[in-house]
Amino acid sequence: MRIKIKYFLYVAVAIIALIIILNLFVLNKARPTKYLSVGETAPDYAFQLANGSTESISNYRGNPLLLWFVATWCSSCAQGNTAVADNIPFFKEHGVKIIELEQYDDLGSPGPSISQFVSQYGNNNTYIEGGIASYNMTLAYNTPPTFQLDIYYLISPNGKILYVGEGIANGIGNLENIISKDGL
Repeated sequence: MRIKIKYFLYVAVAIIALIIILNLFVLNKARPTKYLSVGETAPDYAFQLANGSTESISNYRGNPLLLWFVATWCSSCAQGNTAVADNIPFFKEHGVKIIELEQYDDLGSPGPSISQFVSQYGNNNTYIEGGIASYNMTLAYNTPPTFQLDIYYLISPNGKILYVGEGIANGIGNLENIISKDGL
């Protein structure tokens, strides 16, 4: 009887080890990359602005665009609003349009509307346009299974992704360096 239990335990351990190895080396390779890459064309999705109008990424071609995805209940996203608002003159000087989009369904947690969020934490500036991303847009720009609460893309006037970052409050200096370096 003990031999059968011992054999069963060995087989169970071997199966578990095989599953772990497959997951680490095979299945993870089949998953999509975490983000879109620098140099790719930004996928053209429609989204709804807070004023109710529908826009798409292609409507902003010809100008540099900061496309920023947030969760309105996220404290680092709120800090990001303040940091971006404090640097609006820089963005204006370089002609960078800023679209801040609430990720689909606020990533499953309740928060204020995007209008309230931008107004409250963005020092009532009107340069940042708030909106709501669709489910498909959220998935395209913030690939599961690990959603980032605060992810942003700098998109060139021709629609190519120039820079990808997380946590804009901490990364605003890098973002401004890229904008200055690329002559936007």
